[in-house]
Amino acid sequence: MSRIRPIGSICAAGLALLSFTGLLPTASHAIEIEGLPAPAEPHRVVVATPADKTLPNGLRVIVLEREGEPLLSAELLVKAGVETDPPQLSGLTSFTASLLKRGTKTRNAPKIAEDIEALGAKVEEEATWDKTSLVLTTLSANAEPSLALLSELVREPAFAKEEIERARLETLDDLRLALEEPGQVAKLAVIRATLSADAHPPAGTLPSVSRITRKDIVAQHARLFRPERCILVLAGKITAAETFPLVEKLFGSWTAAAPDKTSPPKPAPEAKPRVVLIDMPNAGQAAVLLATPSITRQADDWFAGKVATAVIGGGYSSRLNQEIRVKRGLSYGASSMLSTRRANGIFLSSAQTKNESAVEVVKLMQTEFARLATEPVPLDYLTTRKSLLTGALARDLETNAHTVQRLGELALYDFPLDSLNHYFDDVDHVQPADLQTFAKAHLAIDTFTIVIAGQAKIVEKPLRAAFPKLEVIPLSKLDLDSPTLKAAGKK
Repeated sequence: MSRIRPIGSICAAGLALLSFTGLLPTASHAIEIEGLPAPAEPHRVVVATPADKTLPNGLRVIVLEREGEPLLSAELLVKAGVETDPPQLSGLTSFTASLLKRGTKTRNAPKIAEDIEALGAKVEEEATWDKTSLVLTTLSANAEPSLALLSELVREPAFAKEEIERARLETLDDLRLALEEPGQVAKLAVIRATLSADAHPPAGTLPSVSRITRKDIVAQHARLFRPERCILVLAGKITAAETFPLVEKLFGSWTAAAPDKTSPPKPAPEAKPRVVLIDMPNAGQAAVLLATPSITRQADDWFAGKVATAVIGGGYSSRLNQEIRVKRGLSYGASSMLSTRRANGIFLSSAQTKNESAVEVVKLMQTEFARLATEPVPLDYLTTRKSLLTGALARDLETNAHTVQRLGELALYDFPLDSLNHYFDDVDHVQPADLQTFAKAHLAIDTFTIVIAGQAKIVEKPLRAAFPKLEVIPLSKLDLDSPTLKAAGKK
């Protein structure tokens, strides 16, 4: 599984607090930030149409030929992920994926590590809400032995008891460390509170990971790793004519152990907005997060949502960063993200600040959400925000690894594989009015859940004055396995 990493350990700058000075000019061609350089013309990258084939066993194989690329990147992704964790076993999918490199029927963990190194390769696993994947990077010249190893990891894991216990200890250590970081605690809590039952922690919790048995792991592997549920995406100095027979040789005999009786989980009802303070008495800073349910990946206004996110909290020149960091020195960084899934999504803004300024940061975030709905974004500034997105895509498409990731996302959500070539135009077509429409529909202030992790003795009084329905939960009583964030019977 992917290691848990804190949102950031951020020290607040010791600058005097300034009062909010009002909104910036709204003329259609106004420069929003003084001294902001004009963006260059977008560097449009055209991706060749990949070859696409489904094997008789149901495995879909996508091959992108890229001459001059010595590295081969491949992602074997399962079209299901953390969403399939059984009740009371959050983290099972991530835990199962983390064990795939820890031994097969013919190789133990040290042997697998040696063989990966000998191939000049790298294999990483990941489990997100909608997918589980193994990502391979190797030399194109070593395609066959590397893909043979990948096939073995996916199809023949041993799940040795000693490796399970070793992985369990590592995972529990990671979870304990995460619970010491205000940013990580607040992020897990705000997503859980916002999306209710559809948002258990991907890596699990201390109780849930402790409950996982080998039987649970074997059953989860059988549920997920089935050829008809998988997509293999490859890019490098390879040809489709050579790769399809090779993949069929290595994966063609793969069959599921039993018929697939699972069905995609239905999204749970959205939770009501809350204001929660998680009391962390030793927190040197407060983590401030605001989140609201949002659109799915297939939504018609997905591009408007991505541009809106770039305006509000994407990078140094975003509005949140300018208001919270640059103008007031309340944080080393403020940002926002739009995370979309098959069945739902979440819009989230975050910053870390002094405990004393937590409420001020909440108000500044709310001001920016409202501002996007009521004011047209100046066109010059909007151009810079669009460049953030198109520039990121152009950079990604320079590497096989990121290209495979982008193609895998398209395949996962059933988009045409040539959609990357329309991305620049789709972003460019977003206009100020589209952003206002998106903000009115999806960023209303009264739909946001607010979670602050910090010192209650400093934060509670001003926060309660602003939000009388405030809930205070001591860290010792926080239960991330529960949508209420509190275990049954605990107050």
